[in-house]
Amino acid sequence: MKNPLNKRLPRELKGDIGKYIVIFIFLVATIGVVSGFLVAGTSMKTAFDESFDKNNIEDGNFVLESKMTDDLKTKLEDEDLTLYDNFYKEETYKSSTYRIYKMRNDVDKIELFDGEFPKADNEIALDRLFSENNDIKIGDKVTLDGKEYKVSGYVAFSDYTSLFKSNTDMMFDAQNFTVATVTDNAFDKISDKNLNYCYSYTFNDASYSEQEKHDKNTDIKELIAKNAELKNFIAEPDNQAIHFSGDDIGSDTSMMITLLYIVIAIMAFVFAVTTSNTIEKESAVIGTLRASGYTRGELLRHYLVLPVIVTLIGAVLGNILGYSVFKNVIADIYYGSYSLGPYVTLWNAYAFFITTVVPCIIMVLVNIFILSKKLSLSPLKFLRHDLSKKEKKKVVKLPDFKFMTKFRLRVIFQNKSGYIVMFIGILFSNFILMFSLLLTPLVNNFKTEVIDNMICNYQYVLKVPVETDTKGAEKYAVTTLETDFENSDNSDEITVYGVDKDSDYVKAGFVDRNSAFVSEGVLEKFRLKVGDNLDLKTKYDDKTYRLTISGTYKYPASLAVFTDIENFRNEFEKSDDYFSGYFSDNEITDIDDKYIASKITQKDLTVVSDQMTDSMGGMIPIIVVFSVVLYMLLVYLISKVIIEKNANSVSIVKILGYQNGEITRLYIMSTAIVAILSVIISLPISYLFMKAIYSEIIRSFSGWLTFYIDPMVYVQMLVLGILAYAVVGALQFRKIKKIPMEEALKNAE
Repeated sequence: MKNPLNKRLPRELKGDIGKYIVIFIFLVATIGVVSGFLVAGTSMKTAFDESFDKNNIEDGNFVLESKMTDDLKTKLEDEDLTLYDNFYKEETYKSSTYRIYKMRNDVDKIELFDGEFPKADNEIALDRLFSENNDIKIGDKVTLDGKEYKVSGYVAFSDYTSLFKSNTDMMFDAQNFTVATVTDNAFDKISDKNLNYCYSYTFNDASYSEQEKHDKNTDIKELIAKNAELKNFIAEPDNQAIHFSGDDIGSDTSMMITLLYIVIAIMAFVFAVTTSNTIEKESAVIGTLRASGYTRGELLRHYLVLPVIVTLIGAVLGNILGYSVFKNVIADIYYGSYSLGPYVTLWNAYAFFITTVVPCIIMVLVNIFILSKKLSLSPLKFLRHDLSKKEKKKVVKLPDFKFMTKFRLRVIFQNKSGYIVMFIGILFSNFILMFSLLLTPLVNNFKTEVIDNMICNYQYVLKVPVETDTKGAEKYAVTTLETDFENSDNSDEITVYGVDKDSDYVKAGFVDRNSAFVSEGVLEKFRLKVGDNLDLKTKYDDKTYRLTISGTYKYPASLAVFTDIENFRNEFEKSDDYFSGYFSDNEITDIDDKYIASKITQKDLTVVSDQMTDSMGGMIPIIVVFSVVLYMLLVYLISKVIIEKNANSVSIVKILGYQNGEITRLYIMSTAIVAILSVIISLPISYLFMKAIYSEIIRSFSGWLTFYIDPMVYVQMLVLGILAYAVVGALQFRKIKKIPMEEALKNAE
């Protein structure tokens, strides 16, 4: 036999259709965005991983000063690897560097994104992202080495998914650097003045472990260095141009899932509160049903039906939009940062589960928790409209205020439970709003901090130690280690500097030769303090180092350790005159470029923050709009509940002769006061929550950005809160106007 209560569902839906439509749309949008993020991230990550076999990506590459000899080639091939010529030439056009290769058919294959590969000698295919950033269209002309080339297509180099000009660069640069391909004949016609003898290799045995690959690469590097002049050597695991994008794709998954769960919990909370209000309005009906034999469980299941149906349909439709619309939006964000090849959308069972099944479970649990308490009252209490478990307290005696003030206070006290709900809703929405508003100022502050705390104007990293006569140039040593913490699967790279004890550039104030000063980010990220030990290790073997933290040094550009250069040489078993580069406020001009691995200037340091802004730029507007809509939705729904609960009182004051404007000042102004106070109170609470969550989120990434909130963020949140309630207040004014005077007579007891 069908449950007769089911016949009430269409009427309940129609009676509160506005609420259900608003929540449904918001659920669809939220689940759609998260589903699209997970689907796009998983699909693109899978395509990235599969590209290693598909495009035969190298196991390493090296650049020689001159063409490889047959003798060296034979020795290398005896190491059970396959060698490939991968020569490139570099030319400059409009201040941008073009790294030009021949077409590749055997290793590091190039994927066509749009247009065609070069067929004629006057054609060139450029990296897609660089072309988009510089507004270069297919069919446009570029001039290289005095010759004009027509852009035939956009391509993606499988070994340049991030456009790093040098592997030692701090960040890729898709604005001023690109890779390109031309025909073999066109390549030969370009001047050899900037020809680089680059060779790629792949291991013939694909079963090598990471450690075996590392050992093999070390042997290869030593063999080359003994038999030729080696300009550069990069093993595939260390190649940022290959791995940087793959490490980033999908790395925000935990943050997006957390955001989804928070939003679903909020929506479940709103559903429960509004349903609770419905139960209060229908208390007489519920009392009659309970007296007629209906159990609490039957009534509870009845009131769970609509929230679960709305959530389930919203989740299914959200997933459909995630796979069709939002997936492309998220993919475009990744394509706006990285030079990735085409991908195929894959079914993601995990994404479907957490965006469909989990929201329904959260919805059910939250509603059961709140509604079961409401429905546990006796039938007699429902019939009497007495839904309070506690004895009624005496009316609070108010000071001798003006009548309007007293009335507003009475409204607040009589509806304190509803206003508590409003405060919780505002707190949740403000938390998300704060997250969206702090991102840009945080990155801008990081950029300012990096510039203000640069070690020097020019930081040189050398391939081999070379002397200079540049005034003020100071030698330093540097190496990169990884953190070595027990019970931790993640490791961070730490840059260890060896500097003069009385350095003019790093004024750390070393107490003794064994002092080790760390950047503030090291202490913040790993929750250390001065006096603690910092354990570091080399990347591929078990060699470890323990440093005792003597103090801090303000250097936000990276996670770094600064120690005396003599201590550095002793710890890392270097010669007494070993150094890696120079700090200098003046540009060094007396060292040949072939000996310089990289030159770090202010531009290089700001590339990091600029690229972060570009990478997050597509997401920030989405989160801002999302949080503002959530804010208005919550305030509207909860204030709507309060107005509905006070419909009888509003009707009575209308009978007494009060006009709509006066009633608005009584009820809506009361709610406005609570809303604005809730916004103000929620600011410090949101700050504490945000700081705690931010630390956990950023701790999972490499590097560190110190938590920072621009004071203007609080002003923006307050202004948005006031404006949002102004809109909500206008809507509630219309609702007050529609409450008839006979409402009080209908509900008279």
